[in-house]
Amino acid sequence: MAKEKTEVTDGETKEKTVPIIEKKGEESIPPTVEAEPKATKKTNVRDVLNSIFAAFGENGTDDGKRKCPKVIRQYLKDKLGDHPIAKKYNVLILFDENSLIKSDSDKIYNAVTKFSESKPILLILYSRGGSAASAYLIGKLCREYANEEFHVAVPRFAKSAATMICCAANNIHMGSLSELGPIDPQINGLPALGLKNSVEHIAEMVKLHPESSSMFASYLDKSLSLIYLGYYERVAESAQQYAEKLLSTHKENLKRDESEIASELVYKYKDHGFVIDRAEAEEIFGEEIIKSNTDEYEFSNLVYNELTMISKFSNWVDQTAYFIGSLETEMSFLKQKKE
Repeated sequence: MAKEKTEVTDGETKEKTVPIIEKKGEESIPPTVEAEPKATKKTNVRDVLNSIFAAFGENGTDDGKRKCPKVIRQYLKDKLGDHPIAKKYNVLILFDENSLIKSDSDKIYNAVTKFSESKPILLILYSRGGSAASAYLIGKLCREYANEEFHVAVPRFAKSAATMICCAANNIHMGSLSELGPIDPQINGLPALGLKNSVEHIAEMVKLHPESSSMFASYLDKSLSLIYLGYYERVAESAQQYAEKLLSTHKENLKRDESEIASELVYKYKDHGFVIDRAEAEEIFGEEIIKSNTDEYEFSNLVYNELTMISKFSNWVDQTAYFIGSLETEMSFLKQKKE
């Protein structure tokens, strides 16, 4: 060991010892100190905001558009990927303010076929509904690729066709702000069952006022083709069939027959926007299916809050953000139309 003198502030000279490796015929060399590994910098909210403006802001570039979805994907993985629920399940997310369309089932297929581990699937579902056929395919895909169990968590709403997706789930995780809705097919923005209800209402009016029969007969003859009445009814029946088929994939957990539940979801409620809250959902599906304020629901709230924040950032630059896939999926953007 060698000694090195060090001056201290009180004027005294003190000695301290330092290790020195001595080699014959060579200059003494101090021992190597291993450098600590640098911590990987996680993507933060500012990175997300900057990437959105670099892509779609006033000075946005094509390079910015390519990088932005990758930055957001990394942010979501950093924020959510280590959560216990993300470890327990293969997580899917359907977060979309727009209507469900056929290509949405393609996005879910691309995600489920890339999962490397066989786990139960948890779908975080935030949707107003849309294509019944797309919803049916998504429900079937989730059941097919789940390891025995398929779960849905609804942080806010899963209405109409999105409720149909829920019919495929072993468990639907809901909270105080969660809502499902009637599976009420819409045609040109109007309920398919509305036409039948209108004709029934006219018939009741004629029964009360027989003298008006010729007037209503003339009106219906000029404004309504009977084939439309049959078509609209068949659309509603088709929605019931889809829901019944998805419910039958786990009918052992249902408290009632799947056809009864499907019929209730399609025909019982008179308003397309009717709120089927947690308590009402439990009456329909049963307590074996509906789960309240679980860890899965809390995780869905985390996902909802993060994606809602990104969606608000996107609105500032006239973009609608939507996310359909897994945590390995890149976010999508749609230019907002000027009114």
